[in-house]
Amino acid sequence: MGYYLVEGGRVLGGEYSVGGSKNAVLPILAATILAQDEVVLENCPLISDFFVSLDILEELGCQVHREGRTLTVDSRSLCRTEIGEDMVGRMRSSILFLGALLGRERRASLGHPGGCTIGRRPIDLHLRAFEKMGVHIREVEDIFHCEAPVLLGYHIYLDYPSVGATENVLLLAVKAEGTTVIHNAAREPEIVALARFLRACGAEIYGEGTPTIMIEGVRKMHGAVFTIPFDRIEAGTFLCAAAMTGGTLYLKGAQRQYMERTLEVLEQTGCALRYEEDAVYLQAPTRLLSDFTVATGPYPAFPTDMQPMLMSLLTLAKGTCMISETVFEARFRHAAALCQMGANIQIHGRNAAVFGVEKLHGARLEAADLRGGAALLLAALAAEGQSRVYGSAFVERGYEKIEDALTFLGGRVRLVSEKG
Repeated sequence: MGYYLVEGGRVLGGEYSVGGSKNAVLPILAATILAQDEVVLENCPLISDFFVSLDILEELGCQVHREGRTLTVDSRSLCRTEIGEDMVGRMRSSILFLGALLGRERRASLGHPGGCTIGRRPIDLHLRAFEKMGVHIREVEDIFHCEAPVLLGYHIYLDYPSVGATENVLLLAVKAEGTTVIHNAAREPEIVALARFLRACGAEIYGEGTPTIMIEGVRKMHGAVFTIPFDRIEAGTFLCAAAMTGGTLYLKGAQRQYMERTLEVLEQTGCALRYEEDAVYLQAPTRLLSDFTVATGPYPAFPTDMQPMLMSLLTLAKGTCMISETVFEARFRHAAALCQMGANIQIHGRNAAVFGVEKLHGARLEAADLRGGAALLLAALAAEGQSRVYGSAFVERGYEKIEDALTFLGGRVRLVSEKG
């Protein structure tokens, strides 16, 4: 794991094209094994979590070939249903292979998934739904051994509109016998993308993007060509970077309808926004403004993944903002690092009061998770002096060579290895 060396005080702006979505590509990669055919995915983000998923597919016996951002997966040679603990521990989204393997092979073994430590993310919603659909689950030494002699459709009522649980039930239900209905389903654009990919492979799914999704199980699925949609969190990250450094940014590939709440909040800070069908233009104000409240929540509310970058931006905004984090209880871990830079933030449980300051100064910072690391990078770019942001491996999970992208937009960021 390395660190980012950042020279602050430079204005970021220009033209940038958003990449493919991390949160969309990972469940779709798991879903490729359901096709039992050749699948082609275009516009894949070349991030570390993507490559971990490729390692898992190869470990299961699939044939994987990549040319640039185009990936071909042939799962006809799949020969294993167990995913090793080392693979599982590297990525939270590995849990999605459980639903896909059960849907295809009716058995799977998987350890507890890893990922960022941003709070409790129990998988009991997944497992309870699986059991209702006929899956027998045994946990032995932190390994889940699952079998489904008969897989039947069922009415699944989720206690919370969990993105992961909705995706996993979708992956299982497309090959179950009969009809499955997911009530209180997640509505995120990434759920819509997964449903559209599965439908392209022959699945029968209705209602994605609404709280109720119906799936009619099919016996066989086929290959398809599918384009991964843009990453709305990456888009929001770069808009925040331009806003807090006083720049203007023309963001190609971003679609307004999938990031409405993020854009609304940026407008509240005084940013001028203009929209095209497939682009967003932002011009930063002379001084960012605050004096409003934001609460994270399931889509279409303000996304929890954007909260750290928004907090970073608000440290320099005139006024006070109250942020309520309703999704993950440990998602304010970046606040202490921002305060090292001169920010004024007070944390009260799941609420944070951000009092805007005139300037930040460079510091040695430790990232504790993916989005927190991105937030510290933004603060370092806007700060006076030099900063070191440690924990680059967290950031690389969700951003493709972010140091090059930020430098291209006018920043000065260099990734330094530990040995360097």
